[in-house]
Amino acid sequence: MTPATIPVFLNGRPVTVPLGATLAALVAQVDPELATALAAGQARATDARDLPVAADLVLSAGAIFRVSKSSRAAAGPADA
Repeated sequence: MTPATIPVFLNGRPVTVPLGATLAALVAQVDPELATALAAGQARATDARDLPVAADLVLSAGAIFRVSKSSRAAAGPADA
């Protein structure tokens, strides 16, 4: 870790990211497919207290996040 980086945790895994990085950038660094799902609203991001967080959240040192794909199918048009 250098002064320009901070440690955070994603899905139980320690990761070092640049200072000022967002949650979306963290997820993209670790799992690009999950990052795509998060951007499309097909994944959910929560903090250490299991509270929802936005993908554009700027990270702080030691922050803990869980990001997972939704097990529900994407909502489509209602049957007529």
